[in-house]
Amino acid sequence: MITYYENYLYAFETSTIDNSVLTEKCLEIEQYLTNIFPPVDVTWYGNAVSAHNANYNLLSFPIKELSDVYHLIQTNVTPLLDADTTYVIKSWMNVYRSGEYVDWHKHWRPESRVWHGFYCANVGDSATYYKIPGSKQVITVPSKEGLLVVGKSEDDEHRSSMWNDETKPRITLAFDIVPVESINNRLRFGHYMPFKQ
Repeated sequence: MITYYENYLYAFETSTIDNSVLTEKCLEIEQYLTNIFPPVDVTWYGNAVSAHNANYNLLSFPIKELSDVYHLIQTNVTPLLDADTTYVIKSWMNVYRSGEYVDWHKHWRPESRVWHGFYCANVGDSATYYKIPGSKQVITVPSKEGLLVVGKSEDDEHRSSMWNDETKPRITLAFDIVPVESINNRLRFGHYMPFKQ
């Protein structure tokens, strides 16, 4: 485990997932989602599959490599969670082409007790930056294929670096792990999946 900020931001490295196959499958899913969802303003999100994050759960696609990522998340993140809390997970992908990125943004308020993270499938020379409450400096997390990054979602802000590769996209698989009591609308189909009981 790599600690970027004590009791807040961590990373785990793995070489057990075939990221070239995962990247190929993610691009197929991107095309599928682009075909079934209406056009959307991507200004804030940077890309359409991120903008539609509330309309699908990436981990629900029956693909071995996605199942491997799910298992990786469960294995490494579960020990960080409250033992007596039931959690669910929502997941989406970020696909950035040359000149694209996601700007500074937040996910959840501290009282929700959510963990947010992402898995690096195809990231080349890029990074994610964090502004964490209590830290006076911006924390840089260098991207690397096979890196799983996870942290508390307690009013931190984060952003990705601009992607400059014109030959292939930057692909990360993002997720929020949420206590069930923090979800207002529990009848949202296909958005959340069980994670830990």
